[in-house]
Amino acid sequence: MVDGLVAVVGDKIILKSDVESEYANWLAQGNDADPDMKCIIIDQLLTNKLMLRQAELDSLTVGDEEIDGQIERRMRYFISMIGSREKLEEFYGKSILEIKDEFRPQIKEMLLAQKMQEKITANVTISPREVQAYFAKIPADSIPYFDAEIEIGQIVLFPEVGPVQKEFTIEKLNDIRNRILKGENFTTLALLYSEDPGSAKEGGSLGFFGRGEMVPEFEAVAFKLKPGEVSQVIRTKFGYHILQLVERRGDRVHCRHILIKPPVGNRELERARVRLDSIRKEIASGTIDFTAAVRKHSEDDESKQNGGMLMNDNTGSNSFTIDQLTPDVYFAIDKLKPGELSDPQPYAAADGSRGFRVFYLKSRTSPHQANLENDYARIQNAALSMKRIETVQTWFMKTKVKTYINIDEEYQSCENLARWQ
Repeated sequence: MVDGLVAVVGDKIILKSDVESEYANWLAQGNDADPDMKCIIIDQLLTNKLMLRQAELDSLTVGDEEIDGQIERRMRYFISMIGSREKLEEFYGKSILEIKDEFRPQIKEMLLAQKMQEKITANVTISPREVQAYFAKIPADSIPYFDAEIEIGQIVLFPEVGPVQKEFTIEKLNDIRNRILKGENFTTLALLYSEDPGSAKEGGSLGFFGRGEMVPEFEAVAFKLKPGEVSQVIRTKFGYHILQLVERRGDRVHCRHILIKPPVGNRELERARVRLDSIRKEIASGTIDFTAAVRKHSEDDESKQNGGMLMNDNTGSNSFTIDQLTPDVYFAIDKLKPGELSDPQPYAAADGSRGFRVFYLKSRTSPHQANLENDYARIQNAALSMKRIETVQTWFMKTKVKTYINIDEEYQSCENLARWQ
């Protein structure tokens, strides 16, 4: 289909191909076909163009590393949704590289628009009086009812690996490296042998990354390699690796790797369990508090950065409702009282590593209707979000009337676009 103009915002244009591309992305996420969705997409693109125009006037910029990182995250998400790289290429009728190139200008504009919105709301704060006023305006029959919630922390330990297992792993990786040097395909061997669940199915590809995004030992080698060169065996906290540099682009590199972890036996696992149980007893006796024990002993980086507390991915808070807990977590903490710790529980990390963890029950609330005493932080966040939305809306109305905006007649029937007229 010949491309056409959908709308103009100042010196920015929106093409039919822009709308169709975003609609295809929406379908790729598993959504059913819905022509009305195109009206919503046009509204979003109009807002982005208005933000983008102002961002350029204000000389805001985004770096290539930000754009590359966002593209890689989007690719991984789409691939996980659609099933494989091949299916994604078939869906778009293009190679992964072509899809990335098509996304690049869209991603750059999106990031600039986000920076502009952040600038608009940068100085927005909320006072306790405003929080109280926000809550007071909520009709009594609309005040939310919160289920019982709990806050949980954890300390994680993994087994220490002996010298025999380490030597076995290094020899295995050296054998794979020699096969690659003799002409075998790195990607194929990564599919067969790599124990990194995230990259193995991609032939070991980690996409582009810059300094500070990987562990230091990994980066120290990756940034010294030449395109096509295969590294010696290196060790990181994840295990043992060999790397191959695919491409260098400015300050960013695209690498493949094969990860193999030293095998862990029952003896090593039992030692880890006994050590963790000893730490649990020290906390229970008051010899050390939970937070200090996390800093000193826990080997789970994500929860360790949060003082050992688990983060709820759905809400961004430390609180969970019972139905948000996995069965293993629920049964481990069900009988605990606030301040108590569970016995060591078997633990499997996202990368497949096996170890043990103890849970710490920090708090448990009863089901209740929202109130300022118990739920101030949550109400404060809601009030702040509303104030930011209102600030952006005020900016939008002031900026819109000073900007040339024209929408093609074909799309003026979209009810949600009436605010642009």
